[in-house]
Amino acid sequence: MPHYPEPLRRLIEAFMVLPGIGRKTAERFAFSLLQGKAEAASDLASAITELREHIMVCQECGQFSERALCSICSDGKRNKSELCVVADGRDIFPLEQTGLYHGRYFVLGGLINPIEGIHATQLRIKELQTKLKTNDVKELILALNANLEGDATGLYLIKLLKPLSLKITRLARGLPTGSRLEYADEATLQSAFANRREV
Repeated sequence: MPHYPEPLRRLIEAFMVLPGIGRKTAERFAFSLLQGKAEAASDLASAITELREHIMVCQECGQFSERALCSICSDGKRNKSELCVVADGRDIFPLEQTGLYHGRYFVLGGLINPIEGIHATQLRIKELQTKLKTNDVKELILALNANLEGDATGLYLIKLLKPLSLKITRLARGLPTGSRLEYADEATLQSAFANRREV
């Protein structure tokens, strides 16, 4: 790295920890903040601080929230008999944008991936089992990424939860194999939800 002043070097390295941000992009971000209006840098710093101070994990589903219960879990109009399982909290946002699903969610906290050292015991599977045993859930919808990790996690959950006599469905394969839910367009997700199949 060129001999940047220490604060500038630290900011560039801080940007580089973000996914998809290489050195050149990090340098552009840093110089943009340095050369731009002071308010822009101050607003960014404030937004990052507020994010860490005010966003927590919903006690019920594991979604990002400003309160102990997220807006979905605290909504009495949501269908409690349907539970949609997602890998990550950010997967909920595109699913909600479809306007098709009106049930509750459950965030696993990742997908089984032995290559990266992520095993079933590290996910929120015990919490899911407890939720299914103590709530009146009739359909469990597996909305997991259409890739090897998503399939492995789905098969693990199906085998584990079949004895509970639940209807277990997966989103239809309108989702391209290897894709992530967060990148799917609204029409594709609507089709995947509408055509989900029982497993």
